[in-house]
Amino acid sequence: MKPVLIGTTEAGFSGLPGAVQARIAAADHVIAARRFHTELPAGPRIEEWPTPFSDIFSRIEALQERRLVMLTTGDPLWYGAGASILARLGPGNCEVIPAVSGFQIAATRMGWPLAEVETLTIHGRPLVGILPRLYPRARLLVLTSDGNAPGQVAELLTKAGFGAASMSVLAHIGGDEETRHDGLAASWAHQDISDFHILAVDCAGCHAAAPGIVLPDAAFENSGKLTKRDVRADAVAKLAPFPGATLWDIGCGSGAIAIDFLRNAPRSNAHAIDRDPAQLEMAKRNAAACGVLHLQLHQAELPDGLGELPQPDAIFIGGGLSEALVTQCQAALPVGGILVAHCVTIESEAILTVQWQKTGGDLIRLAVHHADPIGGFHGWRPLMPVTQWYWVKQQGRR
Repeated sequence: MKPVLIGTTEAGFSGLPGAVQARIAAADHVIAARRFHTELPAGPRIEEWPTPFSDIFSRIEALQERRLVMLTTGDPLWYGAGASILARLGPGNCEVIPAVSGFQIAATRMGWPLAEVETLTIHGRPLVGILPRLYPRARLLVLTSDGNAPGQVAELLTKAGFGAASMSVLAHIGGDEETRHDGLAASWAHQDISDFHILAVDCAGCHAAAPGIVLPDAAFENSGKLTKRDVRADAVAKLAPFPGATLWDIGCGSGAIAIDFLRNAPRSNAHAIDRDPAQLEMAKRNAAACGVLHLQLHQAELPDGLGELPQPDAIFIGGGLSEALVTQCQAALPVGGILVAHCVTIESEAILTVQWQKTGGDLIRLAVHHADPIGGFHGWRPLMPVTQWYWVKQQGRR
């Protein structure tokens, strides 16, 4: 039988419509958080959500001949259990009945139009995932892991220059035990916070610099293999990140290109490929420091190590350039896919020139000069020029 995933508010079973209550009462098995158990009807067998969560799939399989109801909070598909369950079972193999989301109730408590609010979760995820969402006047509604999270978030915000942000913990929202705690991130002192809450963050009073399209060079640990900010901004713009996109960053070095791509494209994924494990470890540390969570690392010899990667929407080649690599990358891209390659040596430039002559695109020389002191005066100090090849796959090309 098809399992049913039902959302509820903190009011639990009693807050559900009569027809939904009847569906639960007619079930053979109900899986729900313990705090909802006392109100559930006596007929079904009741159990808690398993730990780890991944065990739910074996329970669903074991109960496939029974009428199974899974009770969760809010909208099961909005950072809820439903997203993982439907991804595994398929949309047609599980019925979903949503309730009003905690995000919706929290927005009304704060007096914020929900359409103008950033919603995210750090439940079971690194706290630094908040960092890319911070900017002056940002409003965030955050699902957290437990009662310790608000204090940890306050410390993170303060270190990031957002100590003036207002924080509100909305606990047991929509239920009889609803409570609220308010304060500033820099002076947050509330203790004994309930595990079941939504954290609201208002950056209206913050004057920290917005992170921008690309981060400053100083944001990245590097061993000299770093695409400098001015050139990186051009490359990221041409790679055209969009929500859900997939990037290959080949010869990733510090990972700066992939990290800035991910920062500009929600729900996107990037695969950083390098032959040097030390470079990959550095890219991993940089991603963590920047709050980027979807960077996947691959140690591989080029071009042989690309065959198992998912199809990219865009590819950046920053190292390991060869004619065979370019050919393989062009073949991997879909129609409309983008390839951007950089080089600084004459030998690599010769490869790009040949590929440009064969398959078209734009061949560009990027030269950047910075004003630096020269004695008591100032002059222009050049960076090493970069040759860039920009290519978009057209219909009919392989």
